[in-house]
Amino acid sequence: MTVYFRRLALLAVIVSVTTGCVSREEVYCHETSYAESMYLYLKNDTDYQKQIELMDTYFKEATASGKKVAPGAYAHYALLKSKVGREGEAQSYLEKEKTAFPDSGRYLNSSMSVIKNNNQANTNTAASSASDPKKPVSSKAGKGK
Repeated sequence: MTVYFRRLALLAVIVSVTTGCVSREEVYCHETSYAESMYLYLKNDTDYQKQIELMDTYFKEATASGKKVAPGAYAHYALLKSKVGREGEAQSYLEKEKTAFPDSGRYLNSSMSVIKNNNQANTNTAASSASDPKKPVSSKAGKGK
């Protein structure tokens, strides 16, 4: 009986070691421009156009390699598009993210509503500032101590 357990244990070790060595093909594109774009954004770099160009490079590389876009890439691109005032494009990339990764749906729905609200606030602010005349600045220069 002990010989049986030793052989079973040895078989388990061999199986676990050999299956751990099996190489797996990468499913997602790991081109570095996506990571660089994320790094710049997190470092508060405001050159959003450069970050958009990096993401464009990432998407081209993913397409050329035949690999999938990494989770969050479309959402990050949407964020960058909204930063440069392209809310319509941002919405479409959030939809792409939801289609590619359905598990992110709830989060992306809230992100989409934030973009819509920001877009409406910007539109309302622009409309109200265009219709209101500039108020003259009052001066209290003639009142001394």
